[in-house]
Amino acid sequence: MIFGIVLIGLSAVNATDSAAINDTSNSTLNSSSNTTSTNMSKVTKQSTSSMKGYWMFSSSAAKLNSNSAAALKKNGITDVFVCTRDISGKYHYSELNNAISQLSKYGIKVHAWIVCFNYGGSFVNPSGYYSKKVKVLVKKTKYWGIKSKYKVKKKVWYKSWYIYRGKWHYKWKYTWKYVTKYRKGWIYKPVYKYVTKTGYDTSYNKKLIAAIKNINDNYAVCGIHLDYVRYSGVAKYGNAAYQQPGGVNAAVNTVTAFVKSVRSVVTKELSAAVMPEGTKNAYYYGQDYGRFADYVDFLVPMTYQGNYNANNAWITDKIKYIVSNAKGKPVYAGLTTYCSDCNLKSLSLNALQQDVNSANAGGASGFVLFRYGFGCSYVPAWT
Repeated sequence: MIFGIVLIGLSAVNATDSAAINDTSNSTLNSSSNTTSTNMSKVTKQSTSSMKGYWMFSSSAAKLNSNSAAALKKNGITDVFVCTRDISGKYHYSELNNAISQLSKYGIKVHAWIVCFNYGGSFVNPSGYYSKKVKVLVKKTKYWGIKSKYKVKKKVWYKSWYIYRGKWHYKWKYTWKYVTKYRKGWIYKPVYKYVTKTGYDTSYNKKLIAAIKNINDNYAVCGIHLDYVRYSGVAKYGNAAYQQPGGVNAAVNTVTAFVKSVRSVVTKELSAAVMPEGTKNAYYYGQDYGRFADYVDFLVPMTYQGNYNANNAWITDKIKYIVSNAKGKPVYAGLTTYCSDCNLKSLSLNALQQDVNSANAGGASGFVLFRYGFGCSYVPAWT
């Protein structure tokens, strides 16, 4: 979920896990994304227990032991989101089980973090809509010509000369030689053209929902956490919500319908990482906070100010807007432990605490840090 771009600089992360990074890459943003909205009503915090969480790659989950789990507990961590399905489509069940085994001893909740509509680094259209060029037969032309050729054996006679009693004589001899023969006839040549075909294929969604159900039913997780549950928002690839057949409303309906389908098979907590663009979220990504809130237990907006060239006031403003539209569901601020995707330098202790304080001021009920084992290892206070 966090940012696909982050992967470029994370040399310490293995290839599989680096693919699972949070999805808040913001190539679609315009200048209005960094402005603060006005006329916001006063935010009332939700009456829920606060969260101090981490997103965790499967490679880190595999290495968890009693000591590292105890350290998380000591730092006040309440929830860990373990990458269980990454963008390569690989599932990390053994790593998930290890995290459950180690963290449950300390009362830390484990959520299975599921990458949804990003596969192999490319976005999958949530509606299953496809548009592709296919070769179609137009007609067959007919003409007379050589249809095939073949070889046959043929006797070839020659004079074999020799000298007898001082004079030249010859005998007729032969050898076998292969010669090429040709068959003629009517030849039919197909003429093709390329046409664009469109349609819908929802098999990807069905397989993903089946896998989520399996995790919910057979693993001792506390919840399912959806990531990349959206359109990419990248207009040049035709994958922004507003570019879809039916426009923004259809795109929002599609994404929400998927979340609803997941809700129908999940009996534990269901959450989603969402983009933080506020009023533009549905337009670009098909994510409507209020519609999501009908089916999820909490939202985690990825308010990564560094990726937006923003400031602490921006975090407060975005959290405030999302809380006001979440229909009373808890909102936990997603924050990075490093400066930005373009600057992987670890945040200072003070800077990270200021981000947390800003989320708190906006009405967040806690925070989730991206990510465990990278960037600032300090766990901020929450008051």
